Amino acid sequence: MQKYNSIPNIVFDFGGVLLNINTDQAVKSFKEIGLTDIDVVKKEYQTNGLFDRLEKGIINADQFRLEIREHIVGKVTDEQIDAAWNSMLLDLPYERLEMLEKLKKNHRIFLLSNTNIIHWEAYMGMIKNVHGVCLSDFFENDYYSHNMGLRKPDPQIYTTLLKKEGLIASETLFIDDMMVNTDAAKSVGMKAHYLNLEKGETILDLF
Repeated sequence: MQKYNSIPNIVFDFGGVLLNINTDQAVKSFKEIGLTDIDVVKKEYQTNGLFDRLEKGIINADQFRLEIREHIVGKVTDEQIDAAWNSMLLDLPYERLEMLEKLKKNHRIFLLSNTNIIHWEAYMGMIKNVHGVCLSDFFENDYYSHNMGLRKPDPQIYTTLLKKEGLIASETLFIDDMMVNTDAAKSVGMKAHYLNLEKGETILDLF
């Protein structure tokens, strides 16, 4: 297994890398509240799709709920929509936070996540309730797609972070569980590691 302790700057993805997630659970939950066309979930992640626009902050939570209702048979509350959407968010093992705390001593570490305001509020609350800590405290800075107006794998999201933090791309490692995102990081000169969850690889294997 590769070790990356010699690289000074490390940028972490969140969902799948630090936070355990299960996107199939969200699909199942949406189906349970009346979303008949499950393929719409995959389609809406494409450019200008509903989830894409939510994760870029182009639309807010209320607009998202309004549009998702168009695909749902019957009446559903905001709370039901949020619960279905958030059901993909599982747990954040404490040993991963401990790893970040240790890495901070010798590295500049950052977070770069494709996310949205509904998920952000849910996992920030969960981490505070479960571990009694604020996620942001573990990073020099944390970057979220819905605040940036950009979403991985757009190369601009990586170059924006590099420029804002004064980082040299070749001295910066990006870790993500989606190869399209690590390939995009490499395209701007960053080092990158694709975390292969299907093979049982975890972030703890890298450091």
